[in-house]
Amino acid sequence: MKNTLLCMVAMSLMANAVIAEDANAGKPQAKLKGPVKVFILAGQSNMEGHAGVQTLDQLGKHPTHGHLLKKIKNADGSYVVRDDVFVSYKKENEHIKRPLSVGMGAWGADWFGPELMFGIEMGDHLKEPVLLIKTCWGGHNLFGCFRPPSAGKAAYEIGDWPKPEDVGASYHKMVKEVRECLANMDTDFPQLKGLKTEICGFVWFQGWNDLCAPDNVRQQVYDEYCPNFVHMVQDLRAEFKVPNMPAVAGELGVGGEKATDKNLLDFRAAQAKIATAPELKGTVGYVRTAPFWYPELDELPAKMEAEGQRVRTAVAAKLNEQMKGKPESADPKKMEQLIKEAEDKALTEDAAYQQAKKESDKHVCNWGCHYQGSARVYCMVGYSLAEAIKPLL
Repeated sequence: MKNTLLCMVAMSLMANAVIAEDANAGKPQAKLKGPVKVFILAGQSNMEGHAGVQTLDQLGKHPTHGHLLKKIKNADGSYVVRDDVFVSYKKENEHIKRPLSVGMGAWGADWFGPELMFGIEMGDHLKEPVLLIKTCWGGHNLFGCFRPPSAGKAAYEIGDWPKPEDVGASYHKMVKEVRECLANMDTDFPQLKGLKTEICGFVWFQGWNDLCAPDNVRQQVYDEYCPNFVHMVQDLRAEFKVPNMPAVAGELGVGGEKATDKNLLDFRAAQAKIATAPELKGTVGYVRTAPFWYPELDELPAKMEAEGQRVRTAVAAKLNEQMKGKPESADPKKMEQLIKEAEDKALTEDAAYQQAKKESDKHVCNWGCHYQGSARVYCMVGYSLAEAIKPLL
């Protein structure tokens, strides 16, 4: 009898626990309260986001910020989806408009950009909901495409990118997309319906196409970079009637601290002037991103390439020897095709090359101008941009 009673009590407790669990599961999330804190995230391809999720675990190995990985990835391997941070990003064939998670980068579900860690940090920092408006396009420069109205016409020939009639087009498109997002917020983000909005900051991560300006105007482009950025911030403040809107910019840090290219170093020096621009004093932040580049981004691809070259050299020598005197050897295109096919097969079968590739793929999945696709780097960029803007809010 005593055992039966204990069993009945246990069953009752379990039933109550299930009911309570079901009740919690069915409850709507707490109503979000405004005003919605809006941040404009602008720039070119590195703001679009070329970080591959396949490299994300390397963030956990960061010597001081490895803990950030737990803010992105759950224990079961799934990705965190924020219920208090939202993203609007108009791509060529898609309009992303949903709660923040991975998959809001340039190429689909496996890619992301600085918005991920920036949004997570701002969501943690602010009690109000956060809306990130990404407005960015690969290959767009500041001296031409994004040239702000108050900068006036350049005192030099801009060239054919953009065409003279399209100078400033990206700036105006950015303003248009911000206005459209705010006007359609109730529809695009039902969770934010009825809430007021407050534009709280401008986040800029760009530079590659200014770095690569034509030789004959390169120095003028570099000299103009900081003034053009100041004009852009001032124009946006006037456009949206936010006189002291904070602004932060990220350095073009590709190649890391060991980069030796003179143009890159000169351009970084030009960007760094943003930090001390008197017109933005007390309202601007500047983030160095070169320190986020780490040795494996250079060493592992180099090792993979060396192993690959070893295989290709051996294959070409062997095939050329085998084909001596045969009709195909007199046909360069035919020989090129045969060597290519043999190389591809040999690379697939070579254990040392495959191991080097496997190790490289854990860190690298994109081009150098995109920070090798390193999720660790992009996360540190987003995190640091957030840290730079917090004291300015």
